[in-house]
Amino acid sequence: MTASKGYIVELGAGTGVVTASLLDHGVAPGRLIVVEKSALLAAHLKERFPDVTILEGDAADLATLLGWRAQRVSAVVSSLPLKSLPKSTVDQIGSALDAILPKGATFIQFTYSLRCRAIDWAQEITCLHSRTIWRNVPPARVNVFAWGNG
Repeated sequence: MTASKGYIVELGAGTGVVTASLLDHGVAPGRLIVVEKSALLAAHLKERFPDVTILEGDAADLATLLGWRAQRVSAVVSSLPLKSLPKSTVDQIGSALDAILPKGATFIQFTYSLRCRAIDWAQEITCLHSRTIWRNVPPARVNVFAWGNG
């Protein structure tokens, strides 16, 4: 993921555990854009990661939030609870992702579902890799998808 020149967008950063890991694994702060809906958590993230672009807003409005940067996104890392959100909200997020992600781009989803199964979106996404994190309570899964027909 670090070889590309595009932006890495993180959705639903919460307190910043995944943000810190992305930075620790070589993603340059200037390439990382974090989207967090909670004003309180967004303020915390801005303080914790002053060199990272933190956007307060809804992932369903991703293209608007990103502005000109939307055309330069190479990957999305999501911790959004997509399996527990209303279908209409998940569909809006899928459409927002489709508007910014080029075909074949990397989409990573953290989930508690124990199968590498894509969200039921109109877009075709292919599971490339899946790994269970047993140390997490409850165990979590990291699913890596290729977006679109890639």
